[in-house]
Amino acid sequence: MPVIRVEKNKDFTTICNIPLKDSTLSLRAKGLLAMCISFPDSWNYSVNGLAAICVEGRDAIMTILRELEEHGYLTRTRERLPSGQLGTVEYVIHEVPPKSDSPTVVKPTQEAPILAEPALEDATQLSTNELKKEEIKETKNKEIRHKHGVYGNVLLSEEELGRLQSEFPYDYEERIERLSEYMASTGKSYKNHLATIRNWARREKPQKQTYSPSMYEFKEGESL
Repeated sequence: MPVIRVEKNKDFTTICNIPLKDSTLSLRAKGLLAMCISFPDSWNYSVNGLAAICVEGRDAIMTILRELEEHGYLTRTRERLPSGQLGTVEYVIHEVPPKSDSPTVVKPTQEAPILAEPALEDATQLSTNELKKEEIKETKNKEIRHKHGVYGNVLLSEEELGRLQSEFPYDYEERIERLSEYMASTGKSYKNHLATIRNWARREKPQKQTYSPSMYEFKEGESL
């Protein structure tokens, strides 16, 4: 098949052939990777920004980013602030997956060991065990929730924040900020902020973006 090429004297990108020949990578993942490589190194990437210049919507972009991350073409780093809260996530695009000197270790699922219940000799021992169980249950129910969002009104425990990061790895911060701003502007409150964010996510409908070549035209110094 003949290929009609152009003279590459301006407005072109040089890319390594490794990702293009990677048979484990989907075609759309290769396309998004090539587009990201064409941007200046100083650009900051976001799901909304990528969706704005692509035909695919937010959900499709997030799926492609997960694929790139699984194959090593994208990494995410996150640091903890002095206040104890988690800072912003930095996305790093790799033209070639970095080599790892150590093999990948699959973290085993932690399960509670099954303990044989010993025979109780007297009522005092029974009362003590029941009291300990109630104390453990009460401690779990009073799990500490930290303040999140620009207004500090979104309360999430470490476990709940971890669930958000797992379910919405690329835009959970945006979802937290959206809830924070909504509650601050309307005066509304919710019993469970994790459940509220999940409920809003289920009601979202992906909006398909209309493609236009002008979407790829940016001024120098601009970023997504």
